[in-house]
Amino acid sequence: MDTSLIFFFLYLLTVVYCAGFALNTHSTPVNIKDVYMYAGTLALIGCISEVAINSFCRAVFDSPLWVYRVTPIHGGDTSTFAFFQWSLYGYHLYYLQKKLQSFKFKYEDVIFAVALSIDALLLEILVNVSSLFFLDTFVFYYLPGDLGHLTTLAVFPFYLLGGAILMGIFKRFLQDPLFFGTLSFSIAFIFVFLAQ
Repeated sequence: MDTSLIFFFLYLLTVVYCAGFALNTHSTPVNIKDVYMYAGTLALIGCISEVAINSFCRAVFDSPLWVYRVTPIHGGDTSTFAFFQWSLYGYHLYYLQKKLQSFKFKYEDVIFAVALSIDALLLEILVNVSSLFFLDTFVFYYLPGDLGHLTTLAVFPFYLLGGAILMGIFKRFLQDPLFFGTLSFSIAFIFVFLAQ
């Protein structure tokens, strides 16, 4: 594996860890099994959703929304790096959701979906700007240029829907986080590394 890609991943790991640390309060207990489940679930849902969404966009709009430029697979709809990237995002979402739950909002599921959507767009910009420094290319290149090809507002509705769906999945998977985390990581591994 390319050394610059390893350094880039370690940089992202540090950024996500620091963001989790900032979101976490000392009164918020961290459940490692739940963090594992969130990371595994996002590794699975993220990679498969990328292929599904880009296939939908090709069928409806005759063009994908993005093309992966770093370790692309499945026609550039996702990448082997995305497996790790989505896992990190799952780790981050654990802390984001815990922080939102601490406020005890009335419409917690709706607020989580909106927060996830905005958060994901900002993180995509961070990932692509950082990858230009570390890798001299975009990790994923968005074909709509509304936000400099770093991300696009066109993905906002997909993230909003994904956030709503994830709330239901997390509630069910938290009943046995170790099992569902392992299952999700296993299926995602097969999809990303074996079924290219």
